[in-house]
Amino acid sequence: MARWSVHRPAPLAAAAATALLLLGSAPVAVAEPSEPPPTSRLLPIPPGGLHSFVKGLNSSGTVVGDYYVEGSDGPLAIRWNAERPGYTLLAPLPGERFSRTTAVSDRGWVVGLSFNSPSGSHPVRWTPGAVPKRLTLPAGSRGGNTSAVNNAGVAVGDAAGEDNRSRPLRWRSDGGRTDLPVLPGDDSGTVTSINNAGTAVGWTEQRDGTGGPAHPVRWNAAGFVSALPLPAGFDGARTKKITDNGVVYGHGRLAGSTEYDRVLVWAADGTVRDAGRGRGYDVNRAGTAVGASLEDNPYGDTARWNANGTRTVLANPAEAAGEVLAINNRGTAVGYAWPPAGNPALDKALLWKRDGTVVPLPPSPLGPYAAAFAINDAGVIAGFAVGTDGAGNATTWRATVWKR
Repeated sequence: MARWSVHRPAPLAAAAATALLLLGSAPVAVAEPSEPPPTSRLLPIPPGGLHSFVKGLNSSGTVVGDYYVEGSDGPLAIRWNAERPGYTLLAPLPGERFSRTTAVSDRGWVVGLSFNSPSGSHPVRWTPGAVPKRLTLPAGSRGGNTSAVNNAGVAVGDAAGEDNRSRPLRWRSDGGRTDLPVLPGDDSGTVTSINNAGTAVGWTEQRDGTGGPAHPVRWNAAGFVSALPLPAGFDGARTKKITDNGVVYGHGRLAGSTEYDRVLVWAADGTVRDAGRGRGYDVNRAGTAVGASLEDNPYGDTARWNANGTRTVLANPAEAAGEVLAINNRGTAVGYAWPPAGNPALDKALLWKRDGTVVPLPPSPLGPYAAAFAINDAGVIAGFAVGTDGAGNATTWRATVWKR
């Protein structure tokens, strides 16, 4: 069962996702108590529900995710609000059994998938009133995906063809579809993010079986595609996110390599910097990226790549490795760490303040183990808590919020 779209390198296989901003260049001490820590709350699920997971958090505290009913072989989409009790079910399309969310906008548009079997997923967008709308695919597609949605309800994603090529797509709020172009010489493309100005990012490539590089691209609001520049010595990159002021981050590969293991950040003016070897998970408006640095630790040091080009290895109290999964525009970041034994049930949720202090997030009713995936500018944090049996084996995952 997937927990999050991030994977630790073997042998520490688990999951996570999102990041941070700080000052300085060295690990810092655990914070002294100076203000009340956030409290944790398990998000409710319907009777019969067993597990739940967070997939998105917006500025007003709306959280979207999925939950699983015991004995079922698929998820159901759900929406919560960190400020209010209860939940709203996000129904599959008519005639289908399962649904899954992928993103939520600040105005409450949600995108995801609806399906009977994962191989035949249909892109879907739910209105702020939770009404599902099927998003159309090009003729001959065998399925599709959604990756992001903006405040106007404009969604982006891609369609999978029988030829194993991906077709980048954009859907207007009225459902109209635009088949986005790829760069000359490429025949496949993926869209990963869209901002509120309607600018989207992703990559295009040639799917000819040779393992050629991905070319980082940006599509403007009119649908025109342009290549993003690469640093000297790089032959490809995959972009992951664009902020509202045009900052982009992604992962690049050096010429001669097959690994996209360098964190790249493009400033709003289009200039690009190589932040170093690592796994990046988020970037804020200031151009500060967060994730796991692989420069000194093969499993990953909790790290921030600062807008001035420096790297900060963040404090990770008494743990083997970790990842910073999200950072907000105020410079606060969240993530998790795991112990030397690498047991994926024993994650510890962490918050890093702007001044560099690290704060362990409080436990949930399930116990001390959790991971924090997202934080908004109001300081609301979303992630999951883990319940374990007497032997320390994970038995339950539940969507969780932390807030003051």
